[in-house]
Amino acid sequence: MSLILQEVQEILSYQFSLKKTEIQPETKFELELGADSRDLLELMAAFEITFDIEIEYEDVVHIITVQDAIDYIEKKKIARDDLYKNLG
Repeated sequence: MSLILQEVQEILSYQFSLKKTEIQPETKFELELGADSRDLLELMAAFEITFDIEIEYEDVVHIITVQDAIDYIEKKKIARDDLYKNLG
């Protein structure tokens, strides 16, 4: 299990009062967790803080499942790390 998945599960289990085992990569934020737009914005803010990334507002509509969030976070972390590498 990836570290990103574990951290995302931790955030979601806290936010939605769920067991981590109830949160799988295919879990859908809106349909299965009942997340509304406010919940999604709070989640994205938590992801930004936890993973030290910036999530573009227009990208949020494409993050449907936990796996979508993981893929997006991984992509942003790689881009951030590449930027730091090129600066250093």
